[in-house]
Amino acid sequence: MSLSLPTRRRFLAATGGFCVSAAIPGIAYGQGAAIGVPFGPDLGGEGWEHMTFRRIPATEYAASGRSELAITARASSSLIHRPLPEPAFDAQRASWRWRVDEGVPATDLSRRGGDDRAIAIYFAFAPQSARASAAVGRTSLRRLLISGSGNLLVYVWGGGEPRGTIVANPYTRGRGVYLIQRPADTPTGQWQSEIVDLAGDYRRAFGDAPGILVGLAIASDSDDVDGVNRARVADLALAG
Repeated sequence: MSLSLPTRRRFLAATGGFCVSAAIPGIAYGQGAAIGVPFGPDLGGEGWEHMTFRRIPATEYAASGRSELAITARASSSLIHRPLPEPAFDAQRASWRWRVDEGVPATDLSRRGGDDRAIAIYFAFAPQSARASAAVGRTSLRRLLISGSGNLLVYVWGGGEPRGTIVANPYTRGRGVYLIQRPADTPTGQWQSEIVDLAGDYRRAFGDAPGILVGLAIASDSDDVDGVNRARVADLALAG
């Protein structure tokens, strides 16, 4: 994802701008139950917003039914993001299925302007001290990143390192990491199921317990290598 300085600032605003409201329509949750995060039938209607970058073609995102997202990146880069409701703040685990039918080759995820990947799923955390303001919609991760108190845990299908490798996000000044969940050479055309330990991975990445989970984002980048990604994400859910 090749970013000029103004675009990089916009990227930080995009990945940090998960303004949290007390009730988010569309998310199914209950006491002690998994929190399902829907995509459709309409992304906008389910709270997802599309952030594009200056002078870079936008990746295409489309809901396929309620629980599946179709992604097409043609020499492009952009992301979709959404806030989470208060019942999701203490999620400890996440699960989803994903597949890549065509993807860019392995890139160096630590290098600005050379970090293309087929899919990246972002989990945005704020400190526990922000719980009250987040619950009433007065906290955004953009403010937390500026203040140095918000962190991004990003699970990636891409890169050349082994599964489980943590790579520093080159755009977030120590407040974000990429965790390689599926390297770029993972076989294409097959669904892969994931169950991740958000709390454990957060501790491994940042050396501390996570705060509250306030937002999600999904991205696909192929502009640096002028390539194509065709991918899908389905059945995204959070659990305590």
